[in-house]
Amino acid sequence: MIILQRILKSAAIISSLVGANSPFFQLSAFAMPVRLECTLTAAGGEGKEMTTRQIGIVFDTEANKLDFYDGAQRRELAQVTISTISIDGYTDDLSVGIDRSSWSIVVQTYAPDHVHAEFGVCKPRS
Repeated sequence: MIILQRILKSAAIISSLVGANSPFFQLSAFAMPVRLECTLTAAGGEGKEMTTRQIGIVFDTEANKLDFYDGAQRRELAQVTISTISIDGYTDDLSVGIDRSSWSIVVQTYAPDHVHAEFGVCKPRS
């Protein structure tokens, strides 16, 4: 009985220390969207030069959202999967895959007769 009381007291103390307003645990720090700045490279096909371009990615793990920014154009991706290993999402003509360990990215755009792939690396924006 005494052991059970001590366990319950310990649990109460720990839960009060790890509350939402505690300096030991800030839930809001985990809930913020993350912005990535990415440089994509498209390998040139026959007779074409290699091209590079800058894009932005914003992902929110809590809301399970992934936004793709190409200049001023914003596209919200559907079917988003965010894990500790990767981030993926797509629309009807665009798919994005990001490896979280290296921040490597692949972007594919689809047309009726052709698929265009670009590869690159992202950096978290501070």
